[in-house]
Amino acid sequence: MSQQDPPEVKQKWSKMYTAVLIANALYIILFYFITASFA
Repeated sequence: MSQQDPPEVKQKWSKMYTAVLIANALYIILFYFITASFA
C-alpha cells in the first residue's frame, strides 16, 4: 500500500517539510531557553 509514491507529492511536500523542520528547530530552541531560565 505504501509503495505508491508519486513524484509530484514529494515535490509539493519539500517546501512544507522544510518549513516544518525550521518551525520544530525554533520550538526546540525556545523550549530550551525557557527551561534554562527556570533552572
